[in-house]
Amino acid sequence: MPLSKKTGQTKMKLIDKIKSNNKSGKISFVSYITAGDPDIKTSLNIMENLAENGTDIIELGVPFSDPISDGPTIQKATERALSNKVDMKKVLDLVKKFRKNYSTPIVIFGYYNPFLKYGLNKIMKDIKAAGANGVLVVDLPPEEAEEIQYAVNRQNLELVYLVAPTSTNKRIQTIAKLSNSFIYLVSVTGVTGTRTSLDSNLVPFIKRLKKQTKRPICVGFGISTPKHVRELKKNVDGIVIGSAIIKIIEENLKNKKEIIKKVSNFSKKISEATKI
Repeated sequence: MPLSKKTGQTKMKLIDKIKSNNKSGKISFVSYITAGDPDIKTSLNIMENLAENGTDIIELGVPFSDPISDGPTIQKATERALSNKVDMKKVLDLVKKFRKNYSTPIVIFGYYNPFLKYGLNKIMKDIKAAGANGVLVVDLPPEEAEEIQYAVNRQNLELVYLVAPTSTNKRIQTIAKLSNSFIYLVSVTGVTGTRTSLDSNLVPFIKRLKKQTKRPICVGFGISTPKHVRELKKNVDGIVIGSAIIKIIEENLKNKKEIIKKVSNFSKKISEATKI
């Protein structure tokens, strides 16, 4: 949502945003982009247009040289961002620029190594100061999350955990106990990427997960169309879409205006589908 420049950054937590949306009759649309893809200026423009066209939460990816959870589409986005020399500092500068006018909650999304290299306590302090609301560390096992959870808690940030179809009941219980945010349910066993249909086991797994946690559940990996959203919205609190947005960027690298136009239209369509 837009802000006047005098209003400052949002105080709303990620989890509160999702609950508020549910009460107003919609599930949340969480969008993902890689910071610096295709360049920092266009990334900012994309974020602003996502915020103005129905995105409820933005996941902002920190480029990393070995993105093991990501499919070819996001890997290429990461390569483009790294070629622009985008690092954690530039990601946080991007958040600061966005926060001058927009209050849409932001999750800093990345792999553990850049966080560790920066310093866990320092990075969480700087993430908070930049105006982001939460963190998702893709390759962080919950059993080893104590140090980063402590650093996050000190700054009153949220740490988003991933749950996969292969997660054991014990791991789900650990995550449910640790979580201070929404839970990101990975819809498939595999990497990110658009898919034509949803796994038939997904809804039964969502129901199983709901029996073990009261935290909001957002589903990602493979969600790419309004049809997917309509199929899921009675069972989840939100959906996460990344590869479909990155694909638009990839297909229009020579025309930045077309990227903005198509991403905005896509966001509008997904947002419309989230209404219950």
